Amino acid sequence: MSLEELQAKRAELKNNSSITLENMEKIANESSRVAYVAHNSRITLDNLNKEFERQTGLKGNDIIFLFVAVGLQLARIVILNEFTKTEKAGSGNRNEAKLHEFQKKLLERFNSGDSIKERPYFASLEHIITTKGVPYDATAPLTDKSLKILLERDRKWDFDLEPLISTDKIQLFKGANHRFITLGHDPILGLIFGTANIMTNTISCVKTPIVTGEIGIPALTTNHVVYTSDFKDPRIATYGFTAVMLQQAIKRTIDQPSAFVASLIKQIIHIGTDLYTPCGIQIPGANLILSNSEVEKLTRYISTGDMIKFGTSIKLAEFINMLISTLHTLMYNSSMSISREVYSVKTRKIIIYSNVIATGSNALWVGGNMMVGNEGTIKQLDIGGLLVIVKRLISDTEYIRQIKEEFVFGGFNKMIQGNGLDLEGTVWE
Repeated sequence: MSLEELQAKRAELKNNSSITLENMEKIANESSRVAYVAHNSRITLDNLNKEFERQTGLKGNDIIFLFVAVGLQLARIVILNEFTKTEKAGSGNRNEAKLHEFQKKLLERFNSGDSIKERPYFASLEHIITTKGVPYDATAPLTDKSLKILLERDRKWDFDLEPLISTDKIQLFKGANHRFITLGHDPILGLIFGTANIMTNTISCVKTPIVTGEIGIPALTTNHVVYTSDFKDPRIATYGFTAVMLQQAIKRTIDQPSAFVASLIKQIIHIGTDLYTPCGIQIPGANLILSNSEVEKLTRYISTGDMIKFGTSIKLAEFINMLISTLHTLMYNSSMSISREVYSVKTRKIIIYSNVIATGSNALWVGGNMMVGNEGTIKQLDIGGLLVIVKRLISDTEYIRQIKEEFVFGGFNKMIQGNGLDLEGTVWE
């Protein structure tokens, strides 16, 4: 080996040794940095946690969205409670008056001008479309005594009543609890039996199915309901046959579809007029498995009107949440100092806070009124909103937790990894 080659080798060795020492120094420094980060991990994680809370805190436009969301949720509660306020049935009931007015305008379209006399199992179309009441609302029986009184008032009928006067005492129910025994007042079965009753001037009831603690088969009964020629003074007459009543309704539907449509509309509207009255409307099928008295007690706590209110409240609350969430999400742009995922946490906080504030305020108001003796306000409790809150707390809290973990532990991992060692390479031959 020549002197020049030896000098070159020496220079190369010196250069590589310097690079190795520099790399070793970088590794030592990085090790010290990682050790420092690991040693102060609690402080680092606390700082990252605080930074997450700072970035997801509500401020500026977020506060505006929060107030708007609270306002919309409160409006939902107030408006629903106003529309579903319990009122006595009759002329003073605002909802009933509006529904009957709507019924009148709607059913006028079916009026053909024909005047056909009524008969058993047949209600004239004129009767169906021009009167507010339904036959299964009748409560007074047809007796010799009541018939005599009506005759003294010059009442007239389209057919002979003699065969329809029962020799036995007819007592299907007591007072207003007729709603809990008549199938026409069932919100689902009434679409069949109530509509058929309207078409046939009948009243169908279900006998108490509970026998000595065992569940028996419900017994269905149908009675004729007799009206005067001017469609007044409905009286419950002798028993008919449920099968014949349904058969006649089907035949009438085939022969005169308009009678069926008008009767169905009248049935639906009638249920609507009874939903938010003191007696209420039973939940579907209740009187098929419970006794009449038990159905009445159950309806005091939960009725079809309550179920409709809860469902409507849930859907409206979710719609408002979706609307606010969508609009707030559209406010995000890439120039912001936070990621889209972190921004979405702010959106969900707005939804949760607004729901809790609105429904919580309602709960406090209801609780305050009940404490002073106004127990009826329990019906105005925003149960639908409470169910939405539970659902949002479960889903959104889990989502926020995941994003927070990614932010905190992801940031910690980046601090551990650093920016890379950027070591220089050496050449050995």
